[in-house]
Amino acid sequence: MADERRLEQLREQAWEKGVVSDRGVDVAGGPIPHKLPTSSSSDGPGYFGEPVVRPPVWTWEIPVYFFLGGLSGMSAVIALIGLVFHHGDVTRAAMWLAAIGAILSPILLIMDLGRPRLFLNMLRVFKYQSPMSIGAWILLVFGSCAVPGLIALELHHRQIFTGGFDHFLQIAASLLILGSAFWGMFLGTYTGVLLAATAIPAWFLHRTVLPIHFGVAGLGSAAALLELLGHRIAPLGAVGFLDLA
Repeated sequence: MADERRLEQLREQAWEKGVVSDRGVDVAGGPIPHKLPTSSSSDGPGYFGEPVVRPPVWTWEIPVYFFLGGLSGMSAVIALIGLVFHHGDVTRAAMWLAAIGAILSPILLIMDLGRPRLFLNMLRVFKYQSPMSIGAWILLVFGSCAVPGLIALELHHRQIFTGGFDHFLQIAASLLILGSAFWGMFLGTYTGVLLAATAIPAWFLHRTVLPIHFGVAGLGSAAALLELLGHRIAPLGAVGFLDLA
């Protein structure tokens, strides 16, 4: 009888306040979850005072990785544009940004995971339905193009070698920059897909535009940093207007 009266009180409380904040009835060897004392009944819908979706637990490495990954990936795109339109100084500076980002991004991921082997475990298999697995492989392939591409570009620019080998370096640098730009577009946009694949409703509802937003933001950041480094040419300004749009 006592349990029935208690259940009736809980029903009345739920009807009046929309949430049950008191302890429930122990019917299966454990208490029904009850609301934390620090929460208020006006916090919104939930399960006995607990939020329906838990907030993501991020350390500082993840936002920095999102920014750096987008910047480095889109820097490679700008490097390819500079190569096509014969802006050698812009190409070299953009490839430096791409290579630095390709080196620092895995370090940030390893710092977030805690142990290097956890990052290596992500590369053991390829899961085409996992944005995290795809992202790890995109980062690996991008770095495999950006770093050697920068080395070949610098060796050709400084004319360290002559003859046929220098011509080979020029061709290799062009092909590696092309590969860096291709994979850089995926690196700059996959983080939006990664966020949209979570249970956060606001991110999931915008899953179609988040990758575009991340890509354009990375492109604008890369163009802005190149202009801060002194490369003021019309195409970079056009990229800035695109980012504002």
